[in-house]
Amino acid sequence: MFMRTLPLKLFLFAALCCAGCAHYHDNPPASSSQPGYRYDTVRLPPSKEKPFVVLAFSGGGTRAAAFSFGLMEELQRVTYTAPDASKRSLLQDVEIVSSVSGGSFTSAYYALFPDTFFTDFPKEVLTRNIQGALVWRMFNPYNWWRLASPDFSRIDMAEEYYDHAIFKGMSFGALLQRPRGSSPFLVLNATDIGITHRFEFTQDQFDLLCSDLSGVSVSRGVAASSNFPVAFAPLTLNIYKDGCVPLPLWVEEALKPGNRDKRRIADATAAHSYREPDRRYAHLLDGGLSDNLGLRGPFTAVTTLDSAWSLVKQINRERIGRIIFISANAKTTKKRSWDAKSSPPGVGAVLDVVMNGPMDDVSFDSLESTDGHFNQMKQLGRTIDSCNARLKQAFRPADEQGGTARGPEPEPIPNPLTTDYGFVELTFDDIPDPHLRRCLQELPTNFSLPEPTTRLLRVSAQYLLMNSERFQEVMKRVDAKWQPHQVTIDQALINEVCGKY
Repeated sequence: MFMRTLPLKLFLFAALCCAGCAHYHDNPPASSSQPGYRYDTVRLPPSKEKPFVVLAFSGGGTRAAAFSFGLMEELQRVTYTAPDASKRSLLQDVEIVSSVSGGSFTSAYYALFPDTFFTDFPKEVLTRNIQGALVWRMFNPYNWWRLASPDFSRIDMAEEYYDHAIFKGMSFGALLQRPRGSSPFLVLNATDIGITHRFEFTQDQFDLLCSDLSGVSVSRGVAASSNFPVAFAPLTLNIYKDGCVPLPLWVEEALKPGNRDKRRIADATAAHSYREPDRRYAHLLDGGLSDNLGLRGPFTAVTTLDSAWSLVKQINRERIGRIIFISANAKTTKKRSWDAKSSPPGVGAVLDVVMNGPMDDVSFDSLESTDGHFNQMKQLGRTIDSCNARLKQAFRPADEQGGTARGPEPEPIPNPLTTDYGFVELTFDDIPDPHLRRCLQELPTNFSLPEPTTRLLRVSAQYLLMNSERFQEVMKRVDAKWQPHQVTIDQALINEVCGKY
């Protein structure tokens, strides 16, 4: 009897050992030998002679990945005449890509593989059944024992799949090996649920953890960014207490008594929390919980000096003459039928509202704040120019006025606001065809969409960009002779994807 059960006992023993050994991929402690993945180590100093373009990709599964990819395709086709008379693609001017969830697949793949991005990304990501592959791994008995470990969860299993199947084992250290300026600065956004605060995969953020981002796989950043609650468990990062660089000076300044800037205090408190003795781990969920558009980081960078990659610093150094933000917002608007029935919505429906409602509110605030700031900067600049024009008119020389001069002409008011600001949002809400608009707004948020659907999303992004009045205004300021080209969405494709609507 013992001999007959011995193979089973050996199998169970081996399975338990396997479960005990399964562990998430550790992020390494800080290293003084690496420069770290930072804006200044990835990009060349910006120039006033060309636009400074920042892209923000929203969450939304494959829907968001395809929509943002369509934007990238169109940016490659948008060309203009530079001041030196050369022809440039606007894609060449993309300095920073900040992304969340599904949009992070697009941004990360482009940062890693810019040379093959447009040929490989559709088959590597958009038409790949990522959701089905993850479900298959859940039902693989080998993974049952690994998932029994307290230090290995579904998100770690997903990260392994992304690493092997999509991102080819590439780390943030690999991004540092690319020629400087050859790919944009990548900002993958997640949410630290311990402090309910945005968490970005940059070395400046990892400095707070006393950790070296160079040894972390890009797939881990993408997994954290797209780590939707309930479907996955939080992704864990180690927080070390040795080899730490000092906290940024602005953190100490913000936490001084008397500071009344509540947003700055909140950001400083979040940064300082990583150095608290009892914080040993950071647990991350989907970036959409704190910023579903990927705009919060760029907004902080363009409005304060506190950001590690502050654009205000570059503007103050007169390195940026024109800044353009383009937001690919793949948010949906689900049709609700609850109010037509007396029975209350089910648990799934309530959970959907609980999760997505706050995301939509935060996203709207990010859009309004960014747009409002850009408009304010432009208005302030125009106001100073207008004052100078009035002063010059009022104090014209006597021979120009035909009478006695009113006094010596005053010195003009210095105008430090010389940067041109442009903000463009691409959203399904701006699709004029109500049939197509409703179809796009009701697409599911998952990681498996048919190829015709991803194709429709791509061309919709291209259509929205070329028909955006704001984008046209921005490009006219870049090149007065620039003209948009016509993008047509094939009716047969609309019928194929949206026939049921």
